[in-house]
Amino acid sequence: MSEKFKLGEKSIVARHRKRTKSFHRFNKIMNGIVIFLYRIYLLPLFGIGKKIVLIHTRGRKTGKRRTTPVLALKFYTDKLTFYIARGKKAHWLKNILAAEDQAFKIQKGFKRMRVKGTLVTDSDEKFKHLKFYFEELEEARFIFGYEKEKHGDVFETKEFRAILNIIEFLQIEPVEKGK
Repeated sequence: MSEKFKLGEKSIVARHRKRTKSFHRFNKIMNGIVIFLYRIYLLPLFGIGKKIVLIHTRGRKTGKRRTTPVLALKFYTDKLTFYIARGKKAHWLKNILAAEDQAFKIQKGFKRMRVKGTLVTDSDEKFKHLKFYFEELEEARFIFGYEKEKHGDVFETKEFRAILNIIEFLQIEPVEKGK
């Protein structure tokens, strides 16, 4: 390992951790733009629907419909998995967990489906997900500020363990109609 890995200042996880007003405002505006472009089928047309999924939930307090764009990838388990940078602080995740075992809707590309989500709680399983993310996916550079050539093997560092405690993974499975 040539240089010690630290969570990049400009990485998405670090910005979520700080939660500054400017980042919150920027994030809210970008989410609105992504939702609009997704709904007019422009983003799915260009293939963005492979990585970004719209989640449709009900607010846990108000009962209003909520729509949120989320990064969704197939990790080593071959199940569609949502990566949650804010951890359990994410409002859409709180809405899903508050609904207990109820199905919610997602839109992946042009397809809409009802799904159920299962939070990955086992620390070994989360470690495998995050390790796969770091090793196999280019997005680790933007999400965490990690570069394989520069940082090398970081899986036993304190910083990696700290990231593991912050983030969450939600695996989803389709639900048949009538359930």
